Amino acid sequence: MFTIDPRYRGLPTTREQVASLHQSINSPHVAIPGKAAGPAQAFIVGLRVAAGLRVFVYLYLGETADCAVYVSDAGAVPAARYADEEGEALAFVESLGFMMDDARFRTLPPAQQDELLRTLPAFLKDPSLVAPGKAPRSRAEEKRSAAAQLGRLLASF
Repeated sequence: MFTIDPRYRGLPTTREQVASLHQSINSPHVAIPGKAAGPAQAFIVGLRVAAGLRVFVYLYLGETADCAVYVSDAGAVPAARYADEEGEALAFVESLGFMMDDARFRTLPPAQQDELLRTLPAFLKDPSLVAPGKAPRSRAEEKRSAAAQLGRLLASF
């Protein structure tokens, strides 16, 4: 089970600590207790900690530059139980309406890993540090933007 932990505002970490990263491909409208309702993006972050592996669910509310970080009641788990914890996190965010994609963080080149650590809201110290206009866009938003650009190009003829 996952519950909000208000002590967390971000998950600053090193690339060596990141075991896995999942990112939402949509931005459903969610209502989080104590936060303004609105479209959100979800990140599931698996981190290596001293006691094993820990799964975090980070919801980023771009309209208000706010977040909610959910932690598992299980805390840190051994590697043998990590897949189960990750599966529970996926089920949790999918129950909120998110569709998730595995970013395959461990297979990315180090430069690309560092870029994600510098730019994704989940890895920043506070969501207010996301540069204006630099908030990550969901793949659906990227497709709409590409379709709009194509439409403008075709309309210019």
